Amino acid sequence: MKIMFVTVALDNYDRVPWGLTSAVHFFRKSGNEVRVTTKKNWWKFYFDYLSFKPDIVVATGILGFIPCFFKKIGLLRKPIVHMWDDYYGEQMGKKWGALPSYLEMFAILNSDYVTTMSKYNESKAQIMGKKVFFIPHGVQEKIKQTEIKLSGKVKIVYIGDQSRYKQTDKMIKSVNGLDCDLYLFGKPSSEFQELAKNMKNVHFMGFIPPEEIPSVLKQADILINPSDQDSSFKFFEYISIGKPILAFQGRPGYLLKHKENAYLTTDLTEGIKTMVKDKKLRAEIEKGAKKLKDNITLTWEQVARKHLELYKRILKHEI
Repeated sequence: MKIMFVTVALDNYDRVPWGLTSAVHFFRKSGNEVRVTTKKNWWKFYFDYLSFKPDIVVATGILGFIPCFFKKIGLLRKPIVHMWDDYYGEQMGKKWGALPSYLEMFAILNSDYVTTMSKYNESKAQIMGKKVFFIPHGVQEKIKQTEIKLSGKVKIVYIGDQSRYKQTDKMIKSVNGLDCDLYLFGKPSSEFQELAKNMKNVHFMGFIPPEEIPSVLKQADILINPSDQDSSFKFFEYISIGKPILAFQGRPGYLLKHKENAYLTTDLTEGIKTMVKDKKLRAEIEKGAKKLKDNITLTWEQVARKHLELYKRILKHEI
């Protein structure tokens, strides 16, 4: 199969087999030809399309509007699949205004098929009448034991970006004075370090190698995601561990069920207090979390295979 892949940037994901665009690595590993368009060479997309002659075009991110534009004007006839992995307009709107939202919707509406790891985006695509398929993010296959040892009566772990958009500040404030320890993994925020300078139960741990993340998560009593997102890597890493998850009651509710496999709340302080104090509730949620883990956990290579299976069905006109 010849696949034309359009994305803002591959970074190292085509060589390091984890992350959404690691699909390129696994597509090639499976014997497929892949040509990639990024922000560095977006201007020659159509020339590459004509010379490469792909069987299918796959796009993710804001550049997904490019192949859809050429299809809209009748210059591209191959099927287009959009990997809808985030909320582009919402995240880019402060800097770029309404343009990212317009390009995002243009890409979704004019793609032939949509895949997404967000149950929220899946529901939006269904409302728009799109042929949409839920394929979760993958998790680490190679796991390395970490030398990091977490301590505390109740250990709460957060991994990922530290920002107001992710509601990291509210999470930090919510553990103030509670008998628990909050461990934050990822690039430390100087603003939030200042916010927590007098809080002995907040620990900024910095980056750890991706293969050590599962080893850290297994030490937690609670895994927390305070942002209104259901598409981030961390959710699927959390789910793969089978520990109780505390999450925002919004988009995560499309993926998780309150008090069945997670604790969902719009009030982080209330949620953390409840989870810290109620060990029995944590145990009940953990049972449900382990069931969800068995149903949804895939490696990144298995995720890529799911995509390839879908593309083959598309090219055979089975869907």
